[in-house]
Amino acid sequence: MPQASSRHIRFKGRSFPVLTLEPEQPLEGWFEQLDGLLAQSPAFFAKKSIVIDVAKLTLEQPALKDLLESLTGRGIRVMGLSGVDPSWATDELPPILAGGRATPQPPAEAAAAPAKDASPGTLTSSEEAAFKDIAKSLGVSGSPGGVASATPPAPPAPLILLEPVRSGQSIYHPEGDVTVIGSVASGAEIMAGGSVHIYGTLRGRAMAGAYGEKRARIFCRRLEAELLSVCGVYLTADEIAANVQKQSIQAWLENETVKIARLD
Repeated sequence: MPQASSRHIRFKGRSFPVLTLEPEQPLEGWFEQLDGLLAQSPAFFAKKSIVIDVAKLTLEQPALKDLLESLTGRGIRVMGLSGVDPSWATDELPPILAGGRATPQPPAEAAAAPAKDASPGTLTSSEEAAFKDIAKSLGVSGSPGGVASATPPAPPAPLILLEPVRSGQSIYHPEGDVTVIGSVASGAEIMAGGSVHIYGTLRGRAMAGAYGEKRARIFCRRLEAELLSVCGVYLTADEIAANVQKQSIQAWLENETVKIARLD
């Protein structure tokens, strides 16, 4: 009698980049801004994984359902909810997600703090004690000179595209910079965890610091963009000043506002 073959279903945990929308009160004003974005870029949310974080809102279940219906009516497909009591889970709502976190960034004070003046080889008592603790754990000399310096972590690898980005293409690179050796067509989209560098004309959408990096910037040789965004703060085409249109520019975030300056 033939032996039945063993069948297994394999499960694996994986992380995927998603866009998170965080509605704010008053919702009427937030939807006005959303409608303005969609008027400029109707396909902005098309074919994207969208999570809605309602932690900043105080909503009852009926109001949450109304919010989701309003988003669905605008062509935004919601794959999950965050900031919601898990007991609300029903078949009528998208899955309730927990444990999500933004891409970790270095503390602002660490990035901004200037180097301290100190004589070479001079350590404070706390630094001396820390060195000795590290040396003891490594089994080497207790003097600072006996501890090998740690190898700094490698920086995130950039994504370099040697061809133009065509209309309808979406490029995602959450780990670092994106460089395009060419142009980005209207209807195309670049989303980077770091900065975006375009050595051609930017006619589509460019989003730098899309996962929380406020120091990210956008550089392009010729600006004709549908949308620019740095760390989630965006400018649509009609909000971009005429004096930087069709110019070589850089864009960055300053006081929660996207600033644009010419490079020449």
